[in-house]
Amino acid sequence: MSPSEIRRIPAAETRGLRRAVLRPHQPPEAVVYPGDDDPDTVHLGLYSEGRLLGVASIYREPPPYALKAITAWRLRGMAVEHGRQGQGLGAALLKACMEHAVTQKGTQVWCNARSTASGFYRSLGFIQHGEPFELPGIGPHHLMSRELREPGR
Repeated sequence: MSPSEIRRIPAAETRGLRRAVLRPHQPPEAVVYPGDDDPDTVHLGLYSEGRLLGVASIYREPPPYALKAITAWRLRGMAVEHGRQGQGLGAALLKACMEHAVTQKGTQVWCNARSTASGFYRSLGFIQHGEPFELPGIGPHHLMSRELREPGR
């Protein structure tokens, strides 16, 4: 595969892959997430040869298990094109999201990970909180998080 590039993109550019990979049987508005247009939210796209192959979004949002974790960031809408999964693209996107959170003084990243992706998140240092739960119309998920460290610490 040729070298890839990760760059910021508008929320609208994430929605095609979000829908194709994460919610193919739902209406288009199902991939418009609360907070997409918040000033702190960052959407990243991974491109190779000018083609968008992966997306991820990160939001300044405390996890449900913490009353006051304003330094936490939520990962959402991470999707890599079918046929390109398992090639390190998702890991590159996730690392870029975590790097952004660190630059914003974030101390933790959390997500609702699909059960089928929980091994991917574990391989990158995430831990599971509580029991699996069902998101209606989407499937079983795990609440997962990872502590962040500043570079060099």
